[in-house]
Amino acid sequence: MCFSLGWLVQILVWAVVICALVAILRIWVLPMLGTVDSRIPATINILIWAVVCIFVIYVVADLLFCAIGGGPLFPRLR
Repeated sequence: MCFSLGWLVQILVWAVVICALVAILRIWVLPMLGTVDSRIPATINILIWAVVCIFVIYVVADLLFCAIGGGPLFPRLR
C-alpha cells in the first residue's frame, strides 16, 4: 500500500525537515542587516518549532490510526 497513513506521516515529516533546512539556510546564507547577530536564536527557534511540528504529526497520526481501528501506528516496546 503506497498511500497509507504511515506514508502520509513520512511525507509530512520530510516536508517539515526540508522547510526547516531551507529556513536555516536563508538565515545563514543571506546576512541580516543590523548590529546584533540574531542568527543563532533564530536557528534555535526554527529547530524547536520543527521538533514540535514533527511531534504533533506523530501524535495526530497515532490518534487517527487508533480511531480508525488499526491499532497504534508505531509498535510499542514491552
